[in-house]
Amino acid sequence: MALSNPMPWFAICALCLLVAGAIAANSDFYRARLGEAQVSRFECLDGLRGFLALAVFGSHAINMYTLLALGTWAADLAPFHARAAYAGVSLFFAITGFLFWLRVLRSGRSLDTRVLYLSRLRRLVPMYAMSVAMALLVVLMASGFVLRESPFALLRELRPWFSFGFMRTGEINGVQDAHAINAVYWTLAYEWTFYVALPFLALMSRGRWSLLLFGAVVFFGTQSPIVLNFLGGAITAEIVHRRSLQGRLGSRWLAPLPLAALAAYFWEGLPETVQPALLFVFFLFVVHGYSVFGLLRARPAKLLGMMSYSIYLSHCIVLYVMAHAVDRIVPIANIAPLFYWALAACAAVATVLLSAWTFRVMEYPFINFEPANRLRSTPARAQSA
Repeated sequence: MALSNPMPWFAICALCLLVAGAIAANSDFYRARLGEAQVSRFECLDGLRGFLALAVFGSHAINMYTLLALGTWAADLAPFHARAAYAGVSLFFAITGFLFWLRVLRSGRSLDTRVLYLSRLRRLVPMYAMSVAMALLVVLMASGFVLRESPFALLRELRPWFSFGFMRTGEINGVQDAHAINAVYWTLAYEWTFYVALPFLALMSRGRWSLLLFGAVVFFGTQSPIVLNFLGGAITAEIVHRRSLQGRLGSRWLAPLPLAALAAYFWEGLPETVQPALLFVFFLFVVHGYSVFGLLRARPAKLLGMMSYSIYLSHCIVLYVMAHAVDRIVPIANIAPLFYWALAACAAVATVLLSAWTFRVMEYPFINFEPANRLRSTPARAQSA
């Protein structure tokens, strides 16, 4: 079996679903959270998120192999996995564009920026801080808990790790491949740029300014096509808000279209600028209830989606630790592809279990944080609910 074979990744997804199903069946906390999620109007998006994070996991599993076996962080050995990871990030951006532009539309294009940024800080910062702490702990372990740099040099090397992806991480305390401990932070810079721009985008979406806004987004999209996925999400929000396609995408004649668009996305000769259009077709159907034969509505898929931010921010750390531990015993370059994918499967299970813990102790308390003054004004019955 070649390392580039996509079948092991599908098996890993199935294994992660089994683990998520076991967690959902045995945890009162997660049963309650899944019960709360039942009211979501866009439940298929909830089920999609976990698979997007696992798509990124698959590509980074290849990257970790090439780093240890060939000395370079690259995904050239597995075009499918690289394309899947790009789709994962792209659809994450589409979800962001959709949900927050829909908020703009429903607020009459008048956003409460204070509420917006406080909610984003509570949602994104705690788990990001924990992931950085875990990554730096791995750096300490890799450097033998010895300070190998001067304090000032170490502080310079630490700065990118706290920049939310706006600065590229690199060597730290003599650990040359430290960037591979967590290689996903760059995407958070795109997310934060969108959030900062959102109030201004809302103001410019009226009258003549809307044409200028559309032109600016398309221009930046030609420079970095992945940005166009935010636009695809926003267009989907417009369609949903106006109910333009309500009840029209459920036709059996259209049923093959979303999977056909997704399959076409994986064609190797596809121009980069066309990729967002094909992902947009798939995304549009998912928002309108397309569940991939019920998969995206399944409880395990929704649970993986609930934990997707933790999975996204922790999977590289787990892969790095486990792959390097094995490499010290048996060089990764000497391991057969099937055994390496078995190692990746163990890392995926460990990531899901770790993410179940981090979501519960780090993400959820901040997502549902209630200021003390608000609690004091809340009746006792409501507080206990």
